[in-house]
Amino acid sequence: MNKRSDLLTYIPSLDGIRALSVLAVIVYHANKLWLPGGFLGVEVFFVISGYLITLLLLAESEKSGTVSLKDFWLRRARRLLPALWVVVLGVVVFAALFQREILGTLRGDVVAALFYGFNWFQVWVGTSYFTSFEFVPLRHLWSLAVEEQFYLIWPVVMLVVAKFGKRRLPIVSAVFVLVAVALAVYMAVVYQPGTISTINDTPEQFMSLLGQSVSRVDYLFLGTFTRSSGLLLGAALAIWWRPWLLQNSRAGESKLYDFVGFGGLVALALMMWRFETVIEGTDGGTVGYDLLFRGGFFLTDIASVALIAAAVHPGSKVIAKSLGNPVLVWLGRRSYGFYLFHWPVFQFYRRFAGQGLTPYEFVVLVCSHSRSPN
Repeated sequence: MNKRSDLLTYIPSLDGIRALSVLAVIVYHANKLWLPGGFLGVEVFFVISGYLITLLLLAESEKSGTVSLKDFWLRRARRLLPALWVVVLGVVVFAALFQREILGTLRGDVVAALFYGFNWFQVWVGTSYFTSFEFVPLRHLWSLAVEEQFYLIWPVVMLVVAKFGKRRLPIVSAVFVLVAVALAVYMAVVYQPGTISTINDTPEQFMSLLGQSVSRVDYLFLGTFTRSSGLLLGAALAIWWRPWLLQNSRAGESKLYDFVGFGGLVALALMMWRFETVIEGTDGGTVGYDLLFRGGFFLTDIASVALIAAAVHPGSKVIAKSLGNPVLVWLGRRSYGFYLFHWPVFQFYRRFAGQGLTPYEFVVLVCSHSRSPN
């Protein structure tokens, strides 16, 4: 993997991580009691995205000496937009046929989704991700909005790095890490523990954003800046851990990489399994889970970095082989489609059949869109 012609060699184990992450999110959305911290799969996706996109841009800059913004954005658009349009159109058509009463509120959701601003739209209108799983069939698109906003800005950052900072990549990487740490600290400082009700009853749980009072929890959970720590740590890892520069290891080192990767995987599994429901309903409002906003996301990022670092290293044997098995790779290559389609399917099904999904219904619904676009 150390030849210049192999800079963009496909790494199956990363698709394996994608598969596990999207499964965690889907299980959480099916029934959050099954995997209370399954939503953290989105955070793992952020780290993977930061790593892969930065690798792609670094490889391009090493080959050509620059970064083509036009080519990058066109590639992203071709890959991501068609499936998004299908989902949004499908939701609108289904609502027009069977749920006409939601068309009024759906209008704003559709515009925000198509322009990749759904996360800020939810913050602005006060549609909390956690109050309950009320009928919002495009709610999951908040995370895609965060990533697309990153894709819009990051090539410009890496173009500047390619022109002026190529010899200072270690310093650039350190800056990314410091900014990620600063964002984690900022999240911990802004977060306010306690019951969340209305702005009149619990004004300490709200803050001003461009003159609008918004929930602190919504701002921290959905905001692009506050959720960028994973993207930045993934980018920092890409600078230090470029696969085409990594060498095969001796037996002892291979065991070390597998140990680190296994540790990251176990840490992620424990956090997803043991995290209590982030926001629990009470008679007076909702209660936030403090640990999540006071280091929980950052710990998830660190565990994800450890797992990715081991998975992509040629010296890793057990972790890379396990994550690169055909079943996980098949699912990982379709993770974008699964993520896009699963939530509207769940939402419309719940609308007719009740809130909870049984394990059998969950399997049937997931399998029903197993051929979704990837």
